[in-house]
Amino acid sequence: MTPEEIDAIATTAAERAVKSTLLSLGIDIETPAAIVEAQLDFQHLRAWRESTEAVKRKALLTAVTVLVTGALGYLVLAFRSGGAQ
Repeated sequence: MTPEEIDAIATTAAERAVKSTLLSLGIDIETPAAIVEAQLDFQHLRAWRESTEAVKRKALLTAVTVLVTGALGYLVLAFRSGGAQ
């Protein structure tokens, strides 16, 4: 076998494998509209993931802020009640 024949066989096998994998995931690569639809789905998933990560970061920041504020308030009350006696 020549290197060109091996390359052609490998390319054909790879194309079949990719097409089979995408079809098993529900993505038909034969029509451009289906490819665009799949790309839009992936874009939506990325946007959803990024927004949930942002919400998690803000929730953690809010929780830390509440805990620090509570601790500082407790310390202020402890000093005020201890100093008045």
